[in-house]
Amino acid sequence: MFAFDRECRLLAWNQAMQRISGLSADEVLGKRVVDIFQFLREPGSDACFSAALEGKEFVSENHPYGPSETGVFESHYSPLYDEHNQIAGGIAVITDITARKQAEEAAHTAYHQLSFHVESSPLAVVEWDSDFRVSRWSESAERLFGWKAEEVIGKHVNEWRFVFADDVDAVALVTNRQREGVELQGIQRNRNYTRDGSVLYCEWYNSVLRDDRGKLVSVLSLVLDVTARQSAEEERAASLLRERDARRHAEEADRLKDEFLATLSHELRTPLTSILGWASMIRNGEVEGSNATRAIETIERNARSQARLIDDLLDVSRIITGNLRLDMHPLNLAPIVDAALDALRPTADVKGIRLQTRFVPEECLVKGDPNRLRQVIWNLLSNAIKFTPRGGSVKVELDCIESTARLTVRDTGDGISAEFLPYVFDRFRQAEGSISRKQGGLGLGLAVARHLVELHGGTIRAESEGLGKGSVFSVDLPMGQERRDPARAEERRREVERRRSRSGVVRLDDVHVLLVEDDDDSRKLLGTMLKRYGARVTSTKSAAEALRVFEGELPDVMISDIGMPDQDGYELIRKLRALPIEQGGAVPAIALTGYASRKDRERALNSGYQQHLAKPIEQVDMVKAIAAVIGHDD
Repeated sequence: MFAFDRECRLLAWNQAMQRISGLSADEVLGKRVVDIFQFLREPGSDACFSAALEGKEFVSENHPYGPSETGVFESHYSPLYDEHNQIAGGIAVITDITARKQAEEAAHTAYHQLSFHVESSPLAVVEWDSDFRVSRWSESAERLFGWKAEEVIGKHVNEWRFVFADDVDAVALVTNRQREGVELQGIQRNRNYTRDGSVLYCEWYNSVLRDDRGKLVSVLSLVLDVTARQSAEEERAASLLRERDARRHAEEADRLKDEFLATLSHELRTPLTSILGWASMIRNGEVEGSNATRAIETIERNARSQARLIDDLLDVSRIITGNLRLDMHPLNLAPIVDAALDALRPTADVKGIRLQTRFVPEECLVKGDPNRLRQVIWNLLSNAIKFTPRGGSVKVELDCIESTARLTVRDTGDGISAEFLPYVFDRFRQAEGSISRKQGGLGLGLAVARHLVELHGGTIRAESEGLGKGSVFSVDLPMGQERRDPARAEERRREVERRRSRSGVVRLDDVHVLLVEDDDDSRKLLGTMLKRYGARVTSTKSAAEALRVFEGELPDVMISDIGMPDQDGYELIRKLRALPIEQGGAVPAIALTGYASRKDRERALNSGYQQHLAKPIEQVDMVKAIAAVIGHDD
């Protein structure tokens, strides 16, 4: 807070203003505000002071009161009256809303990521409002049914020739059950017309969203064209009885697919509800004090949950298509296990679960991909913690047995039934039903872990004496050759110590970073992150703007998105590398992009980027990558 007289000279200046501005009361009292606040030198910028002296209230969010422009402040100006009830000056109350703005930007980013993946789904995506009128019609829906979005948005399901006549009553029954709250998730099979009049057999995977009062908000439908399958089933109905067993297995696979798609719809929308709910309350000023911290933590936690879900789906896609590759080299398993334990310890502490370790010996060298082995260990530990009740324990053991490194995770949790144990590593398999289950997730973690272990030439197995009796997961990996070479023991020890010594915080003080990102929210967020680590950031939103920067002061490093309009990131790096060295042709460059496949990474590195980072990115990882390419990571 600060106060000023009618001449706009400062009368009062509290400690919070001193903290925000970096100026003490002794330095500012008696001085005119125009000499203290730089923004007042712009024409018309003193309206807040003029309003207060005229007896009016004034609110602003754009005035920079700190020494830099990274903070965001909300300002309330009011008149100040003397004992004769005459206006003697004004008083200003300044609130730092930087965290709130950052939380809103994070929520918007998570929302845009989720919307992108929903819209890019190979299944047709159709959303209905509370009156069952079309509010979303994805490009996949256009391809499947033939109608453009503008032809059907706003139409009721009965207002155009869409549902096959014999199925209208069945569809009406389902929509009524959804409206009444009887059905929140479900699968509807019916026939639909396309724009050219042909008939498709479709499966509609529906998820109903209701507000806090139980009122219907919308229904999201994922639509799968099963016409070919329907025709095959009709033909197979008259086939020989010897096919009965094969059909039973096909129906079981179909059931698992149905459960997975219903679960996917639920897992996508549930975190989004928390993100949008808290973000809306923050924007409306309904969250204060400790609830603000809780809101930001909830938004961040659910955004990370979305990112992990997307990563699991991408890994499964790579596994199915055979495109998952490993970066293999000798490494010590112990630090990787320690890092996973440290990351999950807060989760275990919340549930009162004891984490115990036994490493024999301290070094257990294998040949593997550290990121993928970290993923295996994380999946096993997080599963053990998730399915262990409050007050239980999880024990992690690491042994080197002859030519094998064995990691064992034991828990005192729910255990695994004998019927489900053979299927525990299958994709899309979960012991609980998709609606009645107590634990979240898509049932992909163990399947991904098994595939990664097998790619390392190892084996993974699960053991349990039954429900309520805990479980044991064991991973066996072949030992690296270095483990049998005593002459390299001291060299390995020094390497471990060197890596530990480099685990501190990296600073980017006075490093000039050129940031190229066409998305406004992402550009602001990344710029804020980099400035927190001391970097000087020049932000641009196109390749053309970025190239103009090189006509002046050369940056120390460039970070660029790949997918941009007009000229993409590949065109930008091609033009940059064509410049002479003295004009920036050799400036280190990092690709930071949502295109995250192995082929995307190889293309980025081959085109001239030194590193490829996939979105979403942790700010620490981005800073370390910058430090590495400019040689500041020592």
